[in-house]
Amino acid sequence: MIMYMSLIDNEYDKIKFEDIYGKYKKMMFWIANQILNDERDIEEVVQDSFIKIIRNLDKIEKINSKKTKSFISIIVKNTAIDVYRKNLSNKVEVELDDNFIFPSDELEEVEIEGLNNIEIAIMKLTEIYKEVFLLKYSHELENNEIAKLLNIKESTVRVRLARGKEKLEFILNKMEGVDNE
Repeated sequence: MIMYMSLIDNEYDKIKFEDIYGKYKKMMFWIANQILNDERDIEEVVQDSFIKIIRNLDKIEKINSKKTKSFISIIVKNTAIDVYRKNLSNKVEVELDDNFIFPSDELEEVEIEGLNNIEIAIMKLTEIYKEVFLLKYSHELENNEIAKLLNIKESTVRVRLARGKEKLEFILNKMEGVDNE
């Protein structure tokens, strides 16, 4: 914790980070553990994720919100997947549980009645498009920030946004009964 606090300049952000740390640390370990079965890798993922969170503290408004939980889940999941891929490329055998559902995917947490059609359609997008949409439009990150956070190229972010919009339009038309053919 002391290491993290040394990375933060002002007192308000330190208090904010302490609250985030206390609230989401267990969830972050759980997500990393679902992807990686190595304690050292899990520790590394959580540490790297906390550093990414510190760099983006200004993007977090309310600590106890679904938006913040989703943001943190996306960071941890993608950081863990990067380590998983690195391990695969190093010929280290790591198993990924195919039945794993990330917290941001759990529709039961979202009250469908309170959502408009666009929000419902976004929830129906596949994970790679949903993540980019949430980071872009809910968390208001720029494409270059999303690319850094997800460890992908900025051009990939643009492509996912464009393809996601097409898929979103298809889903919305289907929900409204418009013939897409």
